[in-house]
Amino acid sequence: MNNLIENDVLNEYNNLVKNDNLLPIKISEFYMKKVVDEVNHIGVGGPLYKSVIPTRQKISIKTSVETRDYVEEDKHLPIVGVDYIIQKYSDRVLVIITDICFAHCQYCFRTYNLSKFQQSNLKETIKNKVDTLKEYLKNKEEVREVILSGGDPLSIGYDNLCYVLENLKHWNIRIHTRGIVYNPEIFDDKTIELLAKYKVRLVFHINHPYEICEEVECIIGKINDSKVKMYAQFPLLRGINDNAIVLKRLLEKMDELNIRPLSIFIPDPISYSASFRLSYNRIINIMNEINWNTPSWINSVRFVMDTTIGKVRRENIIKWEGNCITFSRNNKEVKYYDLDEGIDQPTDIKKLLWKD
Repeated sequence: MNNLIENDVLNEYNNLVKNDNLLPIKISEFYMKKVVDEVNHIGVGGPLYKSVIPTRQKISIKTSVETRDYVEEDKHLPIVGVDYIIQKYSDRVLVIITDICFAHCQYCFRTYNLSKFQQSNLKETIKNKVDTLKEYLKNKEEVREVILSGGDPLSIGYDNLCYVLENLKHWNIRIHTRGIVYNPEIFDDKTIELLAKYKVRLVFHINHPYEICEEVECIIGKINDSKVKMYAQFPLLRGINDNAIVLKRLLEKMDELNIRPLSIFIPDPISYSASFRLSYNRIINIMNEINWNTPSWINSVRFVMDTTIGKVRRENIIKWEGNCITFSRNNKEVKYYDLDEGIDQPTDIKKLLWKD
């Protein structure tokens, strides 16, 4: 690690981990090999590097309005004293089944809450979480889907996964995971069979086409052969995929692999996120490029932002004054504060797609 990051940046970041609830650096061996290969070709700061290793820009670049938890998940906890069950929509419930990830994404929107979970001494067992969720859902006939999130739900191990899926089999189950690019070996034959048995919908978080190597493709092929439905969502991130050419390449690759892209997320204006964010005007330009200049099987993906009132799109904008953009949904309003002028600098396409 010492040859990949300057000592002063590493020391400053580690201090922020201790004092400001950032997640410690954690990189899987599989992904680290890709990062090292990238560094050997273009130096530090490439798209995969920036995904998992803190940069000077992450630590130092700030904008005038930031918050720890823009989505305000704490306002959507239906059970008093239970912080791992979240319900923002009437027909589905999300459960933080674990706070453990295969690697820590530097752009994670749930950084603050996950850090609190990981530092807490009051950890619920997987069984307790499932039992609490089932009890809550007893009289919630409108709930049709349970979303397993985290952390990474596939990090809980095969036996725990069996328990979770068996006990939640009366609902549609969706699993969000980045394990496919961090630890693809977790998708062994018995795990794939288990996912197929319970008709789980897998939602991959894949941010860049270089994350889909031959090994990842092979695993995705096995999952596809098992008839497990595969989807994808990912954030639009400066320095990682902030160019329509990169997005097209990624979306085309997903289509080849029978992965249905659902959403491209605008990153939350949270603390230490400014180095990943784009100005809203540039986001609109990228949206237009995708929507106007790609076939329908590419441009069917939606650009959204998650907020405390739910997901919103540019069609939900009702006011735009300076850097304050107001969105409306279901007669509720939420304000989004754009990047301060001058912060957003588009990334060179030669850096984003350095293998070309």
